[in-house]
Amino acid sequence: MGKMTDCLVIGGGIIGMMSARTLIMEGVSVTLLDQRECGKESSWAGGGIISPLYPWRYDDLTNELSFASQIIYEDLCLQIFEDTGIDPQYIQSGLLMMDEYDLPLAIEWMNRYHVDYQFHVDGALFSNIAQVRNPRLLQALKVDILNKGVDIIEYVKVNNLLIKNNKVIGVRTKDKNYFAQDVIVCSGAWSSKWLKLVDEVFPMKGQMIILKSTKSMVKNIVLDQGRYIIPREDGRVLVGSTMENVGFDNHTDIGVQKSLHKFAYQRFPSLFNVKIEHHWSGFRPASLSGKVILGRHEQFEHLFINTGHFCNGLNMAPASSDRIKQLIINA
Repeated sequence: MGKMTDCLVIGGGIIGMMSARTLIMEGVSVTLLDQRECGKESSWAGGGIISPLYPWRYDDLTNELSFASQIIYEDLCLQIFEDTGIDPQYIQSGLLMMDEYDLPLAIEWMNRYHVDYQFHVDGALFSNIAQVRNPRLLQALKVDILNKGVDIIEYVKVNNLLIKNNKVIGVRTKDKNYFAQDVIVCSGAWSSKWLKLVDEVFPMKGQMIILKSTKSMVKNIVLDQGRYIIPREDGRVLVGSTMENVGFDNHTDIGVQKSLHKFAYQRFPSLFNVKIEHHWSGFRPASLSGKVILGRHEQFEHLFINTGHFCNGLNMAPASSDRIKQLIINA
């Protein structure tokens, strides 16, 4: 029998690494497996906005986990910065919403959650919304959990679960079996490949670009027609994102690139001649129900699920991971 660990985390995105962090800080030994390199899939590809884009479109659990995470995110980033020397660049840049904020559904949601906005010539400014530079947060988080003692094993693909008497005792890979007291599936869009979930998870592709701009061009995050413009601390401007149900096809295309750039310069004409520095795609973990899948597996003991966060993995990660931790340590 191979080495035994208290908890095996499958998937090294923001949800997997944050889950590992919360557990190891409770004294739980953790091994984390990723099929590629930690933090280089959906978590890296997103925008880093610490809020659902149109929160009234989501269920109560998504909003609950998002609000709980927003409360602690700044202190979390400061702590990780202090512990690693890598700055996640948490910025309360505010979000200017140009559509939907005046819908009856949106107004009802804001009244229920006591959310206010400032009137702006172009829409509604939610001044408390913050962002992080997600690639930097992921880089810092990886260093942080390694320093705290998480055993990270990359480029290892899980083929199936190891099950005995209806209890999950580990996972099987091509070359080795890994054993654990508990297993958490945090595999994002890949969660249904080998794990039979009642609520299927599938990839929803998004394409994004980044413009090499200057700081003066964009002040707030801008949201309109489902797309966003995000000003980074160094002056770059990130623009996204498409919604494409095309499986795991990660190709980018020039038509989308031009469309995203046009979306940006129509709102900020000064971005018209700005260089497109990079164009990429990622796979959001969407669920058929449209809800987060968070909790114990319905069939197998010692198996936990933390996936299906769709566009909101980063903004829900701290509270989502804390919820899984509570389930495991109180089992």
